[in-house]
Amino acid sequence: MKNGFDAHLAVTPTLFIGKWTVRVLFLLKERPYRHAQLRRRLGAISQRMLTRTLRNLESTGLVSREVTQSRSVTVSYSLTKLGRSFMVAANSVCRWIVRNRTGLRATIDLSK
Repeated sequence: MKNGFDAHLAVTPTLFIGKWTVRVLFLLKERPYRHAQLRRRLGAISQRMLTRTLRNLESTGLVSREVTQSRSVTVSYSLTKLGRSFMVAANSVCRWIVRNRTGLRATIDLSK
């Protein structure tokens, strides 16, 4: 499109890459988490996949990584201001999916 809308849409897949991205974002919406806490809450995710997902979210500016030095070094992850505003839109999309799940089931498997 002439107005640059296509260029902006090209970023969209980057935000949703991977099975775990949206799940991680919804957890971080609750509060900041450390890596191990996220892994426990998510269940079946590998350490490598969680690290990759968090790095991707950091690179998009949706998640921040905070290193705290006390007796031991702790690293926690939280949503940035941009991430919180993104979650407003993500909540709307999720509500739309719930309202339209019957029609969506006809074309995709939502049982996973």
